[in-house]
Amino acid sequence: MTLIRKTMRRWLPPISALALAAIGFAAQASSHREALAVLNEPCADNTDTYAWVKPGSHDKLYLIMNFNPLHEPGQGNQGLRACNGYRYQFHVAMGTSLADKYVYRVEFKNTLVPEAAPSPSDPLGGGNELLWQLTGGTETMKVTRIARTNRPIQLDELDPTRTTVLGDAIPVLPNNHGPQTDRLVYGLGAFQGYDSGNPASREVGLYNQAFVDTYIRSLSNGGRVIAGQFDDPYQLDEKGMFDLVNLNTDDLGGIPGARRAPGKDVFTGFNIFSIAIEIPMTDVFPGGIPHNGVLDVNSTDSLLRVFTTINKQRVQSVDPTNIITGYKGSGDWVQVGRNALPLFNAGLVGTQRQTQYLRTSPMSDVTNFGADILYPVLVRDADALGIYRALGVPQATVDTVLKGPRFDIITAINLGRPIPVADGSTGDVLTLDAAIDSSFPNGRRLGGGTTPNRHQVNVNTVLISLIVAGNPAAGLAKGVEVNDKNFLDRFPFLAPAHQGLLQGHGGINVPTVPDIPVP
Repeated sequence: MTLIRKTMRRWLPPISALALAAIGFAAQASSHREALAVLNEPCADNTDTYAWVKPGSHDKLYLIMNFNPLHEPGQGNQGLRACNGYRYQFHVAMGTSLADKYVYRVEFKNTLVPEAAPSPSDPLGGGNELLWQLTGGTETMKVTRIARTNRPIQLDELDPTRTTVLGDAIPVLPNNHGPQTDRLVYGLGAFQGYDSGNPASREVGLYNQAFVDTYIRSLSNGGRVIAGQFDDPYQLDEKGMFDLVNLNTDDLGGIPGARRAPGKDVFTGFNIFSIAIEIPMTDVFPGGIPHNGVLDVNSTDSLLRVFTTINKQRVQSVDPTNIITGYKGSGDWVQVGRNALPLFNAGLVGTQRQTQYLRTSPMSDVTNFGADILYPVLVRDADALGIYRALGVPQATVDTVLKGPRFDIITAINLGRPIPVADGSTGDVLTLDAAIDSSFPNGRRLGGGTTPNRHQVNVNTVLISLIVAGNPAAGLAKGVEVNDKNFLDRFPFLAPAHQGLLQGHGGINVPTVPDIPVP
């Protein structure tokens, strides 16, 4: 009997033990294009949210939001640009409440100076150029901290005692296009033209970590920020997951009925847009973290509850004078995207409610999505596919335990703390105890694994095992457990973007691909 079969014989340990066991895991999962509403609006598609405290001292809070996913490094005339007309927000609540205590908002602004139509005497550069990096256009961001009350955020902006601009006109990290851009635009080396006979300016890239680091900028509260194009840090054998949970033998302990291994990470070689913020913990706990360094499983006073949202103005009108987006926004700001726990909207919420999820607040998640958690559809799907029968799981266990109600899932994401299972207290947020080192589901850390290209654990297997098997250590859906680039061991932790010219995807199309591939 394989190890996974032995493990899965021990279904659903007691709830308290399950929650404590789950605290030992860290995360790396995502919701790339999980809802129908984001298919037409990639700027509103936030995929991963990370929130964790600096190990040991806990004096820094790290927040990372990823959005606008699946960007082919060499694709597109304009590359991956910062999105104008949106507000990207990190929400931080405290204790048992999901009501905002602080909001950290990032807004982007692209500018391009119009010029007259082309003439034979024009110098290089300007708005008539075909490629953005030659236009002289700029991309900047504004970072604002808002101390929330019960009033809407936009009203809070009228009160300077609760709204602080932490930084403005901060340059956005430019894209990693390739060797000629590195020299001609970024000034990273001397350029030699085609007539030099030396191909180095067309083949040797100079965009490196030292260049990326120059875009890490200080904020007025003592924190730091960077935003721009980075490697997508997520791994998933999505080919199998979206062929109706077509798992391979490595995912299921070697059972003969599974498809052959290995699984493949479909996000290999893709870039994503990221915002990373480092916040001094005194910004959140001015009087210090309660019982810092001490785990108190009965307390909630050191808990932070973090999620992200994307917002835009309600009315979007075609504006021919706006040469960046072509639109003008007006009216109230409304939420068009959100994210917190990995795989929540992609692995628990049903398709017909996934757009509703993006438009609503965690404050109403128990009412809106409680049934999706208590009666997870993935269990029903796994049962229909014969996974439980292949693993020797009794049908009575599936029907009476795994199909729900599943309060164990709620207990795990609430860290086993005394948090009411009610609107306003339980919802899709990352809950982390600032008094102790973060480890999923106690927050979510990027990287930090046994090798530089690993997260601490493959959260896909942790979460799917929790949902489907009732045991986060069951070892289901392992998929791919390494990233295609090494993470940093310091801020901003993200790996640099893949280069547009010599990385990413593409082929010579010889030979042609057969219509039905041979396994």
